Amino acid sequence: MIFINSRYIYQKQLNSLKKKSKNTFWWWDQQNKILKKKQKKEVVKNKKKKKRSKSPIINRVHTESIKAPKTFSIESKVARKQVIKFLKDLRELFADKNTQKFIIDFTRTERFIADATLLFYAELQYLVEMKKNRIIVNYRPPKNNKAFEVLRQIGFYKICGRDPKKRNNENYDDVVHWCVATGSVVDNSLCAPALERYEGNYKGKLAEPLINNLFRGLAEAMTNTSHHAYIDDRNDGLNYRPANKNWWMFSQSKDNHLSVVFCDLGIGIPRTLPIKKPNLFKQLVTMNFDNIDSQYIKISVEYKRTRTGKPGRGRGLRDIVDSVTEQNAGIVKIYSNRGLFIKSGTNTTTHDLKESILGTLICWDIPLNDNSYRERNN
Repeated sequence: MIFINSRYIYQKQLNSLKKKSKNTFWWWDQQNKILKKKQKKEVVKNKKKKKRSKSPIINRVHTESIKAPKTFSIESKVARKQVIKFLKDLRELFADKNTQKFIIDFTRTERFIADATLLFYAELQYLVEMKKNRIIVNYRPPKNNKAFEVLRQIGFYKICGRDPKKRNNENYDDVVHWCVATGSVVDNSLCAPALERYEGNYKGKLAEPLINNLFRGLAEAMTNTSHHAYIDDRNDGLNYRPANKNWWMFSQSKDNHLSVVFCDLGIGIPRTLPIKKPNLFKQLVTMNFDNIDSQYIKISVEYKRTRTGKPGRGRGLRDIVDSVTEQNAGIVKIYSNRGLFIKSGTNTTTHDLKESILGTLICWDIPLNDNSYRERNN
């Protein structure tokens, strides 16, 4: 029989335990160090997150894209429908609170006609003013070089804060003469730089008197904008009443013709008539007149305003129309909401459109000499 010393066995077990405990303590020490490092990293991350939340979020901006129509025009049904839809989509983007940035894609756009282009330009400035620059507007430029230069000429790129360089040295005659004016007061001096450049540049007797008459018509258009256009909500779904009663104007000279386009984004002539002339409106109701926008425009043009004695008040829309047509030397078109009124010399026509432009657009087409007038009427 072999006797084993119990004390010896106890000492051996104790030594083995000490070895294990040393290894165990070392392992736990390493784990604690790793854990502390992770905790420090998490604290740093949380601090960075707090800083980012206080600063404007750039990487998380909600971006939308909208395609511009191929042709900016309201003369043809197809083009007008596309332009009106584009402007409606534009308003919806600005109305969406989640949209902080959007891109207008002009890559397929090829033509800009003054009427629809001014509507777009005015609508964009109207919406930017509404948002108070809390939204980023970006763009994809047109592939068409002429369309690219039109946007430069009217100052669209500057609104976006990024003005690209010219693609080539070519100067397009029907682009470089576009002039832009805008304001919120009745002041012809704001339009003067856009019109005086044409005065006296053409031979013939019609140019100078027509330019003078046009100034008179523009003054009346500004007065109407200031007193009537923004008296109620526009019904565009934005519930926005601008502080400034803005108007916008384009002018262009081409082929001995001066084209001037003036617009406001108010409630439109058809809605203004019942508010500003209730007695006349009651008479029309009793006569069972055609309750369409074009007839409202026609009645407003033909109605003689009573003398108020107030400065700056003329004959209203009649002054705007007669400013260039009384000499049988020009054409005036008035678009307002769904209505269209055209006067050329003594001829008057009216149409009602399917889509509303949600505002008023006045277009003057003026020959700058006798020959250009004869050519158009032969």
